[in-house]
Amino acid sequence: MHTTVQRLLTLVAMTSATFSNPAIEHDLCARVWAEFREMPGLNLTLAQAARLFSLERVRCARVLDALVVSGVLTTDGVGFARADSGRRCA
Repeated sequence: MHTTVQRLLTLVAMTSATFSNPAIEHDLCARVWAEFREMPGLNLTLAQAARLFSLERVRCARVLDALVVSGVLTTDGVGFARADSGRRCA
């Protein structure tokens, strides 16, 4: 299994108490990460990500934060981008 996916699974398992349904949150993390993986230059604010992924801002923030903690995304506090893209956020 790809190490990024393993990190996401571990992260969701560790934080399951904060998620109402860890399986759904894992699927959301995987979906959001897939979009960033497909578009390496993608750089989104929380509001943009919530619109793009059709998520409530609070839920979107939780998913983006989980991806930052797992090390696949980075943030400057405003924008989110792939950690390995070499680009600065926003």
